Amino acid sequence: MAFEFVPLQASEQQDLIQFLVKSFRADPTLNSFRSDVIHWKYFADHPEWTSPRSFAVKQGSQIVAHGGVWPVSLVWPKTDVKAIHLIDWVASRSALGAGVHLLREVAGLADVLLAIGGSQDTRNLLPKLGYKRCGELRRYAQVVRPWLQFRTTPEKNWKTPIKFLRNSARALTGIPSAPQGWQASKVTSFTGLIDGGAIGQTTSSTSPRRTAAGLNYLLGCPAAFFSGFLVSQAQQLRGYFLLTRVGRQVRIVDIRMDTEDRESWQAICALATRSAAEDPETCEIVAASSIEAIGEAWLQSGFVHRRTDPIFCYDPRHLVSSGPPLDLNLADCDLCILSDPFSPYLS
Repeated sequence: MAFEFVPLQASEQQDLIQFLVKSFRADPTLNSFRSDVIHWKYFADHPEWTSPRSFAVKQGSQIVAHGGVWPVSLVWPKTDVKAIHLIDWVASRSALGAGVHLLREVAGLADVLLAIGGSQDTRNLLPKLGYKRCGELRRYAQVVRPWLQFRTTPEKNWKTPIKFLRNSARALTGIPSAPQGWQASKVTSFTGLIDGGAIGQTTSSTSPRRTAAGLNYLLGCPAAFFSGFLVSQAQQLRGYFLLTRVGRQVRIVDIRMDTEDRESWQAICALATRSAAEDPETCEIVAASSIEAIGEAWLQSGFVHRRTDPIFCYDPRHLVSSGPPLDLNLADCDLCILSDPFSPYLS
């Protein structure tokens, strides 16, 4: 029976959840597969993507492959580049070629397709489909309550006490303080606060365009608890950051500044880390960046490099590959909300 590429409707949400859980062999209670989260990811209004965001390949009435749209708008000198990070991309083992068919159809919906990490099979497949490696997303972690982390680690082995001692020694150094005059203020909405400014836009990297509406969409994600902060120096707006709590891990999902100055970045990283550590249930703080200079700021703030994921790009018109390096973080894919109850920490 022939493949049919179709957008899924909200009325098919339960069929989609059943297909994803079965295909990924996943625990249906994971936050990624809850009904409210699936609705938010694919069927709720998105301020920066008005077209469908959930696509399937069907044989007859059965879903045999799926791919979801996580929209990313990359700032380019003349115009924005419309990019898609394809999430929940999976195909039935019984429908040979369905996943590739879906990928090729989705490629026509945007200028560029992005992929971060993925299974080893996915990493091996992507170059054969025209993807090229275009950077790395490096994740950094800092343990702020090692004893609580040790107690709440679900699967312990002989390495667990060694990690506890290592993390305890590093935690003794504490969290750096921001310079005098720097302040982080929690906000319930970014509306009217960052649009039209220079925050996050540089000439040395290709960065996603951040809007208040897009950040507010993330604040409304039901998969985890998000919180937003504006950063000022001497009462002058300098940047912002976005946190999310997944279990006892707090992720610095997005962080942007109006400058590339190293001292300013160290100041905002210190403020974000202190804000993330305030909750007494926080064990570990995680940040990520594809830009080396930002990674250095996290290392200076006491973080340790824990994981590197390759960034792949399908860019047939060489819109991104011919420009400055990509400046991506956890807000540019569903890594900001993914959870693994059996492995909740990076450290």
